[in-house]
Amino acid sequence: MMRFMRTFILSCVAFCLAIFVVVQNGSTNAGASEFWITVDSSELQHILSDRGSQQRSSLKNAGVERVVGDLAILKLNDVQMEELSSAMHDNFHKCSGYVAHTNENDALTWARDQYAATTESQLVNYTIDNPVAVNSMLGYVSEPQIRQTILDLSAFPNRRYNQSSGLQSANWIKDKWALLAARQSRGQVSIEFFNHPTATSPQPSIIMTVWGTRFPDEIIVLGAHQDSINSSGQTAAAPGADDDASGVACLTETIRVMMETGFKPERTVQFMAYAAEEVGLRGSNAIATSYRNANKNVLGVMQLDMTNYRGTQGYDMVMITDNTNAAQNQFLRDLLITYQPGLTIGNSSCGYACSDHASWHNKSYPASFPFEAPFGNDNSAIHTANDTIARSNNNANHAVRFSKLALSYIGELAKGCVAIATRC
Repeated sequence: MMRFMRTFILSCVAFCLAIFVVVQNGSTNAGASEFWITVDSSELQHILSDRGSQQRSSLKNAGVERVVGDLAILKLNDVQMEELSSAMHDNFHKCSGYVAHTNENDALTWARDQYAATTESQLVNYTIDNPVAVNSMLGYVSEPQIRQTILDLSAFPNRRYNQSSGLQSANWIKDKWALLAARQSRGQVSIEFFNHPTATSPQPSIIMTVWGTRFPDEIIVLGAHQDSINSSGQTAAAPGADDDASGVACLTETIRVMMETGFKPERTVQFMAYAAEEVGLRGSNAIATSYRNANKNVLGVMQLDMTNYRGTQGYDMVMITDNTNAAQNQFLRDLLITYQPGLTIGNSSCGYACSDHASWHNKSYPASFPFEAPFGNDNSAIHTANDTIARSNNNANHAVRFSKLALSYIGELAKGCVAIATRC
């Protein structure tokens, strides 16, 4: 009976949403780029049913093509996606709240894989036995360095994927990482743009690779998204200090420490600054899809998205438990207990594909998402002009913990040695 009722309710959702297509006669903005999206069907229904909003008239011309599980699949143009992103933030405090796909088949595959992907698969035995290397690196983590990167990135007018300042900030990140890599003379570091079709994102993603000395085909990924957004408009100020300059700053500090200490990983480590996360995980989805299509052996993925605002519920860090891998989440908890004892660690969940970890999880790669606070107790200023470092008392103390977690993750999952501590 419960299965029947679930099917009946979802069918009603699809039918009711389709009615909007029949009764609305507004413009469809046919000249704009179009994407297929996957989005929670009940939340979409709530938004489309809000007849009181005059700001989303274009979105109300949308019609659901099908419903798979809890996800609605439909085609939207850029204007409609902008309206949906704003509505998701206003109604549910969600970052975009949907995933964008280049075609219907990709959307359908995502929806089906979302329910097939397991949170229990374990591709590697997790061990914590490399304290010399890890502790050597942890001592180099610098709060002023992290803070300065946050300030530098939040100084751009915005880092939106389709604005000139979004391209400028992408170049800034790539140049910054290249400058840090120049300290490592052994020729096993590369930095490149992962270019997306212009309709997907004029802003490229950035990938820095530190090749493994023993197992170069085994890959560890650490990611953060580089773009920022203001829900009030495309050209509005979006400093995005917490969301997600803080995550990129943690990656940058991790890179700096690796280069400074001469850490040589046995497995390949890749740092990724994803484009266009705020408009449907476009950058990470493209990369994860290409890695899966190439059958690349990614043993673990860690996402850093919002790391510098400490909520008020007494947790230093929480593990997001949905769209993540349970075994790797426990590994991260063990790393925190071992290398940052005394921190209070909790669990939380987003209830949707809330950041780039979901792109990897959807492709059955083990992904984890350590987060700054219990979901809903995080930084309420995101997607506004007020997302500045002032929200974190003008320091990067909270982000230091995430940089140290990233270094311990690399040291114990990629393994390897540091030149400053051993003959490496």
